[in-house]
Amino acid sequence: MKKPEILAPVGDWETLSSAIKAGADAVYFGIEQINMRSASARNFKISELKKVMETLHKNKVKGYLALNTLIYDHELERVESILNEVKKSEVDAVIATDAAIIQLCNEKKIEVHISTQLSVSNYESLKFYAKFSPRIVLARECTLEQIKNIKKRIKKEKLNYKGREIELETFIHGSLCVAYSGRCFMSQFHNRISANRGQCLQECRRKYKIIDEEDPRREFILEGEQVMSPKDLCTLPILDQLIKAGVDVLKIEGRAKGPEYVYTVTKAYKDTINLIEKNEFTEKNILKLLNELEKVYNRGFTTNFLLGTPTNDSWTKFYGSIASETKEKIGTVNRFYPKLKVAEIIMEQHKIKEKDTIAFTGDLTGFYKTKVKEIWVNEKPAKKAKKGDDVTIKIKERVRKGDQVFKIKEQKKEFSKFEIHKPFKQSKKKGMV
Repeated sequence: MKKPEILAPVGDWETLSSAIKAGADAVYFGIEQINMRSASARNFKISELKKVMETLHKNKVKGYLALNTLIYDHELERVESILNEVKKSEVDAVIATDAAIIQLCNEKKIEVHISTQLSVSNYESLKFYAKFSPRIVLARECTLEQIKNIKKRIKKEKLNYKGREIELETFIHGSLCVAYSGRCFMSQFHNRISANRGQCLQECRRKYKIIDEEDPRREFILEGEQVMSPKDLCTLPILDQLIKAGVDVLKIEGRAKGPEYVYTVTKAYKDTINLIEKNEFTEKNILKLLNELEKVYNRGFTTNFLLGTPTNDSWTKFYGSIASETKEKIGTVNRFYPKLKVAEIIMEQHKIKEKDTIAFTGDLTGFYKTKVKEIWVNEKPAKKAKKGDDVTIKIKERVRKGDQVFKIKEQKKEFSKFEIHKPFKQSKKKGMV
């Protein structure tokens, strides 16, 4: 089995460290403007680009810069300036939608990847873009069968870019947009700011009323349905089929998400690939990993178009996340003793006790979750700690001064396991697993 590349989303140093720790082969990120998450996610500054790439390459991880919005004439000079820094910083590739950026990357000999926003969903389109790029991010509307057929034709016709076989990249997990491959105008119509410029206000996630125009007194709210808000994509139960179909790069959505999301999702899919390789891709192991995925941000799971046209079950019945775990900040790391593997925490709010689950996040630490086995307060053993206490606990991994500390809480579930694990049940019925 040829191992596919796991491509994780990052938006700051915490998520970048989390992706590296979880085993990502590559990450993608934005810098300030001109990317599809310029308003909704954290982005690096252009002055940090060199340090970002040095950190990634030191850890043998590739880095791709998203410059994937539409651009206007007055921005071309700025784009050219960014691409000059991309070249100097040895960014591995640029993800682009606009033909001007694709052309400029070709002129400057910078590798460019064709964004999903260009909706490449057939071989002829792919053949056209193969003149400019070695990698195409397929439209999110493609089915497994369509991906398989596109890959067969690539191999049969030996389609390549400068001697390198064209690679297929597809999204495997994360938030979905009701618009075709993410191209939407709702924010622009309602607020004069464009989703295609990275400024989406997620108008589709809201509840809407239906009003009878002939009798305005008659109003209806569609109960229990976010009628334009899809569940999150989750391909973990059918990952073996994606790999068999010939997908080269498995892309996780989530540049607006936190370090716990990036770490948990990246690790779950990395572990899944290892299970497939060892012939241990069993129902028991799949459900165990799905339980991990449901702990972080999600709106319920769907396989989207991969197994065919989505049904009404693909719409979420909830607003916001239904993650089974939430976190509340309790304090900050004041000191770490590496020989003893002990962290000193200043409690700033709330309480913790033995057997609680806590998590640390930080620029170098990324994300680290552990159970509290014993607590010392003011150098004396204790069963619990409260706001204002100077606490020390023994942990297995290194954390750093200034890291934030959170208590992980189990969230009351208002949904069934069937809702969360439906992708496995669907794939099993269709003989996909």
